[in-house]
Order: sequence, then C-alpha cells, then structure tokens
Amino acid sequence: MKSANPTIEPTGNPHIDEALERLVDPDKDVRQAAALNLGTKADTAAAQALVRRLGAEQDFFVRDTLSWAITRIADAATPLLLDALSGTDTATRVQALHVLSKIADPATTSHISLLTADADTGVASKARWALTRIADPSAIPNLAAHLGTGDSHKRNDLTRDLASFGAAAVPDLITALANGPATVRGHAAEVLCFMGHEAEGATDALAQALQDTADEVRLSAAMALYEMDTTTAREILSHQLEADDQRLRAIARRSQSKTAPKR
Repeated sequence: MKSANPTIEPTGNPHIDEALERLVDPDKDVRQAAALNLGTKADTAAAQALVRRLGAEQDFFVRDTLSWAITRIADAATPLLLDALSGTDTATRVQALHVLSKIADPATTSHISLLTADADTGVASKARWALTRIADPSAIPNLAAHLGTGDSHKRNDLTRDLASFGAAAVPDLITALANGPATVRGHAAEVLCFMGHEAEGATDALAQALQDTADEVRLSAAMALYEMDTTTAREILSHQLEADDQRLRAIARRSQSKTAPKR
C-alpha cells in the first residue's frame, strides 16, 4: 500500500495507515480523532509518523493529543525525538522537548542539557524547562552554569528552574555564591531566596554573603535568610539591625518581628 501523502510512510497495517492518513486531514476534528485512535492503539509502527507530525500540527489540542500518543510508545519514540532535536525547525524541536519532558526518562538528560545554550532562545528555554520536569539532579550543574546570564525573563525562568530541584541544587548554588562574579553571586542568592526553607543547607554561605562587596548580593542573601525563616537565619539577620545599609536593617527588623510577642 502506497501512501497518498508523501510525509506518511505506510506501516503495512491498514488500520494504522488509515489513521496516519487522517493526521493530515484539513479538518482538525478528524486529525484529533486520528491522534486519539493512534494513542489508544499504541502501535510502535506509528512512532516515526507521529514524531514527524509534531512540528507541522498547528492546532494546540491536536498537538497535545499527538504528544500523548507518543508517550504511549515512549521506548520506540524516544530515539526519534532525540534525533528531532538536531533539526533546524524550531517548532519541531520545541515540541520534541515537550514530549521528552512528559516521558521524563533520565537517560535523555545529557542530550537535552546540550540544548540549554542553544542559539535558538526558544529551544534553549524549553530545554531548561524540560530538565526540571525530568528532575534528574545531574542536570543541576548545567543549569547553574547559566546563572547571571540573559535578560530578566531568562533569569526569572532559571530561578524557578533551579529552585525546583530543592535541596539538591544547594551545593552548586553555594559554589556560585562564593566564587562567581557579582551577577552570578546575586542570582545564586535569588534562587536560594526563592527556595525558602529548602535552602537551609546554604545558611553559612548566605551569612558570609551578607559581607559581600556587591549591594545586590547582600540584599538577596538577606532576603534568602528571611524567607528561610529558621532560628539560625533570624539570629544571623539580627546582627544586621545596625547595618549601614538601611535596606538590610529593614529586612532584619521584619525578621525579628515574626517572633516578637503579640500585644
């Protein structure tokens, strides 16, 4: 059986081939039904055609169903998704990363990590996001290498990405806080602030950072200790009640007010 559509390779199974043909129908409802059908069948013979459709499909709901269908045949599809990452089409690469994040196989971490600095900013951002969904701690050093880089949007995204690893990210953040340039030190402290009590392992490093020469580092370190809100963190901040920087004094006062007796 020869496919009427050159982008669809026949599998030899007439039921699968018929559904694959419907993936390129002009009617999105037909495409949606076909993707649902293929996901239900979970036939690995459809893997290549499903992966090829990822970047071409324009409808969000159909694309989401295609992604689900691919996760149903993850073992067969994962090598194809990894191959798609080396292509040139942004939409295909981004969607491949999205599906890999759903499959969440730690074995794909090293492949995805290579894209966190991709020239295509959309791909790079999606790669960093995908790593947080896979949640493999081996990705942390790669993500930490981006501290202090990019615009505010990238910094905010990376803050959330690293913070999602919780205590596992603390050692790399401590290293960045102690050894990086000011922009990196400040960003590391921001991530620790975002982590709240999970940053407790960085208490000593944050206390040291209160003496940093850069204003942004001192302030972010103080806020991290404030958000940590442990007895030790409050004690450290109490020494800033007489600090020269009025912003540090304000943070210290807010910290002490948390435990002040109510009148």
